[in-house]
Amino acid sequence: MSFTPFSRRLGVLAVLLAVGLLAAGAATGLPGMAVDDQPSGDEILDRVETRYDSADTLSGTATVTVENETATSTATVAYAAKQPDKVAYTVEKDGESYEAGSNGSVAWAVGENRSYAREIPTEAELEAYEASGNPDRLPSDDSQYGALTDPVSASNVTATLVDITDIGGESAYVIDVESTDEAATVTGTLWIATEDSRLLRATATDGTNETTVRVTETQFNVSIHDSTFDPPADRVSVTTTDAYDTFDAVQSATDRSLPTYDGAFTEATVISRADGQAVIQQYTVDDDTVSVITASGASIPFDQLDGETTVTVDERSATAVERDDRAVVFWTDDGVTTAVAVEGTIADATAAAAGL
Repeated sequence: MSFTPFSRRLGVLAVLLAVGLLAAGAATGLPGMAVDDQPSGDEILDRVETRYDSADTLSGTATVTVENETATSTATVAYAAKQPDKVAYTVEKDGESYEAGSNGSVAWAVGENRSYAREIPTEAELEAYEASGNPDRLPSDDSQYGALTDPVSASNVTATLVDITDIGGESAYVIDVESTDEAATVTGTLWIATEDSRLLRATATDGTNETTVRVTETQFNVSIHDSTFDPPADRVSVTTTDAYDTFDAVQSATDRSLPTYDGAFTEATVISRADGQAVIQQYTVDDDTVSVITASGASIPFDQLDGETTVTVDERSATAVERDDRAVVFWTDDGVTTAVAVEGTIADATAAAAGL
């Protein structure tokens, strides 16, 4: 069974959750009426996929509960999706709210204490990145929004119909979903409406925590304005990332006078957002890489690093931090922070900074 990009995104709550998260093992069979002369579990999941794939839009709400022997946590989720690549959802939990989404070109999230919005790499950019074999050349960091765009593979999933029951006055197929992956440890069960192949409920357990999703409302093909999927401009600014192969090219891309380094320029990245800009240059010196960073605003929060010490670079007082075999030396003048980062010690970074 395969998923179109739209069904992957709808699956933030429905198909994705049911098949992607819960279909990692077989659930305990439930007793009930005979299921002879009924469609197979795989056929039912095919119908679910077709039902969601054929929709131009989807919206709904659900309650998600996670519990174990000592604690229970419940959240409510409101979600919306629109062909071909738009998705948004809001999570309410313990009086706090979290929103996330994608309008197809930007993925974003807004929480109580943190927010972001990043451009999504195009197919051409991703192909170029994969061909380069160099993770430093990824055109934009998609690690934070992978959950919105990563596909779910159901090719190694089988399903078994174990019961037909009633949920809230609706007839429902009860399906155990099993992965052929021998390493799978999660068990899951799905309840699918017999009338129109909607997901009504899903449960999963890993032996410690049990997660239950109760879908309280599902609407297909309703009108949803495109602005629903845009990042809220009053709370989050979009981050753009552009890569350059020469110093002249990156210098032309910014109105800031960039420092140069006594080494071989290899590449540069410009990260821009509403509250600042950072330019990260890479130089090679004796087979080592030296990063020269120039930042304004909140682009690179050096002041949030801990374990700092004070050093002197060309009679200038600077701050140095060493962590995980890397060290950085930085200073700020007129609202612009300049930093030099190396693989090595603070002494190595201080010596490198003198080469600007």
